[in-house]
Amino acid sequence: MRRLTLRFHDADVEARYQAARRDGDLRRMRLSLAVGIVINVGFAPLDYLVLTENLNLALVLRLACVTVVFAGVLALSFLSAFKNKLGLLAAVAILAFTLLYAALIAASDPPDVYLSGYVLVILFLLVFVPVGLVTACAISWFCTIVFASLVLLVRTIDLGSLLTVYSQFVAANLMGMFALYWMERFHRLDFVNLQRIADERRRYRSLLTRILPSSIVTRLEAGEQGIADDYADATVLFADIVGFTNTSTHSRPAAIVAFLNEIFGRYDALIERHRVEKIKTIGDAYMVAGGLPEPRPDHAEAIAELALDMMAETERMTGPDGAPVRIRIGVHTGPLIAGVIGESRFLYDLWGDTVNTASRMESHGAPGCIQVSDEVYRCLNAKYRFEQLGEIEVKGKGTMTTWRLIDRLPGGASPAA
Repeated sequence: MRRLTLRFHDADVEARYQAARRDGDLRRMRLSLAVGIVINVGFAPLDYLVLTENLNLALVLRLACVTVVFAGVLALSFLSAFKNKLGLLAAVAILAFTLLYAALIAASDPPDVYLSGYVLVILFLLVFVPVGLVTACAISWFCTIVFASLVLLVRTIDLGSLLTVYSQFVAANLMGMFALYWMERFHRLDFVNLQRIADERRRYRSLLTRILPSSIVTRLEAGEQGIADDYADATVLFADIVGFTNTSTHSRPAAIVAFLNEIFGRYDALIERHRVEKIKTIGDAYMVAGGLPEPRPDHAEAIAELALDMMAETERMTGPDGAPVRIRIGVHTGPLIAGVIGESRFLYDLWGDTVNTASRMESHGAPGCIQVSDEVYRCLNAKYRFEQLGEIEVKGKGTMTTWRLIDRLPGGASPAA
């Protein structure tokens, strides 16, 4: 911030600050005008006690002029054309009040009460009217000079009274400016701190959505605990790089990490395209699910599209040793449970027989093969071409019929846009 004007050096930051304050300043402006009207009308009985002459003129100035001006400016603040012109509205209201109040001084006898009362006007403008530091100070000093000049033109005031009253004007301006300066500085520092907090929250949320689904992050932010959802139907995919353990023993660690980053980065891009959920990676294994956390009826088809694209993407890659990369993919569909575990390190994970079976489809598969269960075949055989692989013995499941997903049928499914 600039030390004197307190404006931000960055024009974009200043624009955001003004936009953030606009609605609140508008409400404060309206409240200030309403309070000004009440105070002005409330002081009308004082005219009966102070004025010996020109009482009617004073009441006309106070009630028919000052009050009307404030009420008029208050009404204008509700028009869309004036909502962004708080400084102009404040300048019009205070300048009009200054001229009318000077006329009230001219009609009063003695004038001292009204001269001192103008100090309240200065403090009210500087402290309560939300027009910004520079604008408020400019209006305050200008109106003070105009007011003092008009009073000197219409009244004869002895030197002692003159110095007493106008020293109050100067003191009121200085005190009001001091108070306004620190109030404005506090508001701007508060804005900066809130922006930093908002940036940190966005950064935190961005990091959190990299490891958890966005809808789960929203639920956690809302204070929900013990997140666990039961899905009647979802599809799980496991992929594993064939021969990775042997390759990693003959390659530099940096090359291994770079390779995994590249291949999993490509898979991540495919996941975004097909709108499925990456669950986790375990070494060189890659786990994906469709139909959660937001249910979708075409989850099996989405996973099938992903599997075909993963195979095609992998065929274009070579490993750290320069050899072609091959993967195994296993897919199964069925009921499962999904939830968040951990308190300091969150993990969105899946449990159930469907997960175990999908893992078995992968581990029992051949390199370059997308092996799927009979349940997946029944879901997709109208849109995809399959080859029956026969029966395999699956731990905990017994004998299962498995299929190889080969390609899309003509006129069937197509890759996601």
